[in-house]
Amino acid sequence: MSRRLIPIHRGHLVSDPFNFLRQEIDRLFESSSSVQGIRPEFEVKENKDGIQLTAELPGISEKDIEVSLAEGILTISGEKKSEDIKDGETYHIAERSYGTFTRSIKLPYEPEEKKISASFKDGVLRLVIPRPEKSKPNIHKILIQKP
Repeated sequence: MSRRLIPIHRGHLVSDPFNFLRQEIDRLFESSSSVQGIRPEFEVKENKDGIQLTAELPGISEKDIEVSLAEGILTISGEKKSEDIKDGETYHIAERSYGTFTRSIKLPYEPEEKKISASFKDGVLRLVIPRPEKSKPNIHKILIQKP
C-alpha cells in the first residue's frame, strides 16, 4: 500500500494528514474573528524577590484597564473600544479587534496587595508583585565536615 501525499493550497505536500488537519483547524480558529477577540499577550518572570508581569495592551486606554487580586488569582480585564463611524465614512477593510477581555493567572504565593505596583506606558502594563517575607525560601547551608 503506497502512501499518498495530500496537496495543500500553498503548493506544498503533506505526508502526515493528521498533523495537516490539526494545523488547518488551528489556523481556522486563529483567523476566526468570532473566536479571536482580544487576548493580551503576557510575559511573566519570577526571581527571588517576586514576579514581574508584562502585558501588551496596544490601543487600550489606561482608564479602560482593571487589575484585581483575589485569593492568589491575579486578573487583568479591560475593553478596547471601537472608533465611532461618522456619516459619510465607509470601511473598506476592518481587521482590528474590539471588545472586552479578561485574563487571569494563579500566583505561586499569596502576595501582599498593598506592595504590588503597576505602571502603564506605550500600551504596555507592568506589574511588580513582591514575594512576601514568609514565602521567601529560607535556605540554610550545612557544612560538610571531614572526618
